[in-house]
Formats: sequence, structure tokens, C-alpha cells
Amino acid sequence: MSTEPEVATDAPQASALMRVSSDKISRLMDLVGELSLSVSETVNSPELQGLELNSFDAAAHRLSMIVREVQDAATDLRLVSVDEVFKRLRRMIREMERETGKSINLVIEGGDTAIDKLVSDRLYDPLLHVLRNAADHGLEGPEEREANGKNRKGRITLGAAQVGSEVRIMVSDDGRGLNHERILKKAREKGLFGPDEVPEPAVLNKVIFEPGFSTAENVSKLSGRGVGMDVLNQTMKELRGRITVDSAEGKGTDVALHIPVSLAFLDCIILRLGSRMFAIPVDDIAEIVKPNSQDLVEISADSGAEMMRLRGAFVRVCRLEHFYEEDDSDLRPLSDMVTIVFKTTTGQIAVPVDEVLDRQQVVMKPMVGALANVRASWGCALLGTGEVAVVLDGERLSQGGAS
Repeated sequence: MSTEPEVATDAPQASALMRVSSDKISRLMDLVGELSLSVSETVNSPELQGLELNSFDAAAHRLSMIVREVQDAATDLRLVSVDEVFKRLRRMIREMERETGKSINLVIEGGDTAIDKLVSDRLYDPLLHVLRNAADHGLEGPEEREANGKNRKGRITLGAAQVGSEVRIMVSDDGRGLNHERILKKAREKGLFGPDEVPEPAVLNKVIFEPGFSTAENVSKLSGRGVGMDVLNQTMKELRGRITVDSAEGKGTDVALHIPVSLAFLDCIILRLGSRMFAIPVDDIAEIVKPNSQDLVEISADSGAEMMRLRGAFVRVCRLEHFYEEDDSDLRPLSDMVTIVFKTTTGQIAVPVDEVLDRQQVVMKPMVGALANVRASWGCALLGTGEVAVVLDGERLSQGGAS
């Protein structure tokens, strides 16, 4: 494996940088995760409950703070500049110009943004598919651009920025934009929408990520096979990321990838519903509320659809009992529960739970084997109490739990 990233040293007469194997850093991350769990298990041991241990509590608090700093330091060691990926993509633009006969100006922004090395290693192919689609389908030919009052040379902007605890990577072009009419026609042919159904643009834009979906009339060396955007969508799911698409006819298309800065540790709110434990990434939460009985509005008695009134607006209620095969024959009223309001790309959703327990930086583990089919989850979080919590994915919850 590559010997990156480079780590600074304080040796007075030595080089300022030293090369460390990525394997060693990944091993360090695993050990830090195990250390975090061991400390949490010790501090939360049931044998200590009810004992007055003032000195122990103070020492345990200091130890927990130090472990948190070690986690942050270990995470920083695996961060690399996204410009490593951008430089490889810049070289591909010349090939795209030859294949399409178009003149393309690639603008790079935010190349010094830091991302996890594991993310960096997997970003090149998905971003290459987005660039190819922008060059082949998004940008018009020189004559068409000139006729539309645009510069004959098309512009694609590849940028990155850190927003909170996630990195946002944007691919924008100033081309013709998505052809929503053609996309809707193709989607209806594939049975994704009914013959009279007219979805919102944000919903329709996501159709391009369906497996095998393409509106291209001809297949070129660059695109048109309907596989590239599906690859991007699958990669984003595996990286706990999400995709947003914004397009205006005649003005261009923006594709944004939102990816966590670190894949190892996740800052979460821990929840309980019945006997099940759940974790929600802090950045996915808009607010936590305790609704009144008057705040619940039942839309359909047959379907059980519910809405919650929140400061004059209505938020769709999403019951976890429906997703995880709990007994939903006698659902508790919202007024007896605590409601977590998720932020999603399709609007807010309200998720009722029995109890909010704690805020923790948890060690994330992927779901494998039969557990990979657990609905609407990023993976599992190992808690210091020895329990395992399902990490909820608000985007898939809002879509009915589709995997």
C-alpha cells in the first residue's frame, strides 16, 4: 500500500516530514477505537453504580477527554489533501476534449481541503464519471454555445470545502442543464413513475442514479451506458455520504457530494426505543422536541400517516416501529415521547423515541453478512456499556427505508 500520509516530527536536525505506511495508521485508528471502548466500559461499569468516588470521577473525566483528543489526533493523521484526486482528474480533461471535440476550461477550487485517505482512494472513479457526463452531455458544442450567447469554451468547476463535520465536493458545469422532460419520459418507461405522475424536480433529479438509467441516444466512449452515476451512488452509500443535484435548463448542473471528514469515529446522540438502541449523527439533527398532544395530526386512519405541527409548519412523522418490525398495533402518542427532527434533502422528518440517553463519539462498524440488510442504517455503533446501537440514516428513513 502507498506510504502516505506524511507526518511531521520535532527532531531538530531531521527532515520535517516522515513517511508512514497507511496500514500502520489504519492499525492505530483501530487501536484508538478499542481504547475508547475500553475506557467507556470501565467508566460506565455497573459495579461502580451507587458508589461515591469523587477522585475516580474526576480522573475518569480527564481520561475521557484525553481519549477524545487522541481520537482527533489519530483522525488527523489519516487526512490528505483532496488535490491529490483533483490533479489526476485535471489530466483527464485533455482526453475528454479530444473525445468530444469540445473546448473545456476546468477550474479547481479548494484543492487544499483535507479528506480521509480511505475516501480519497475511492473518489477518483466516481468523480471521473461525473466529469465525463458533464463534458459529454452537459456542455454544448462550441457553435451551440455561441448561438446561445455563451463563451465557446465550456466551463467545469471542481471544488471542495469543509462544512461542519463533512466535506462537500462540487462538480458544476455551465452547460445545457438536465432535460427533465426526457428524464421523466425515460423514468416512466422504466416504471419509476406512473403515466400521470409529475414528481418534484429534486425527486426527478435523483432518477439519474438508478442502475442502468440513461437518456443518451448514443453510447460514446465517455458515457451513455447508464452505469457511471449508479457507481457514484453506490460509492456514496458505502462512504456514508449523500448526493444532491441542482440543475437549471440552459444554465448548467451542480452535483454535490457530501462526505464525512472521518469514517472511523462519529459524533452521535444515543437514543432508546423500547429495548432497541439507536444512534443519530449530530449533524443530521435539526432539533429535539417534546410535542404536545395537539401537535399530532393524523392524515389517514387507514394508512396510519401522521404529521407533527412544529411552529406552524407540518413535519412528517416516521415511526421506527414500522422499520424494525416492532409491535406497532398500539403506538404511543407523540405527547408521551421525545421527537428527533432530522434534516434531509427532501425536508424534515420527525422520529419519536422513548428516551434521549447521551451524546457520544462512537466507533463505527459496517453492517456485514445478514446485518447488511438492516434498513435505513449507516452501520452499527459500539457503545461503552457493551451495547450495540443502529446508526440511523435520515435520508433512507425519509424515503421509506429503501436500502
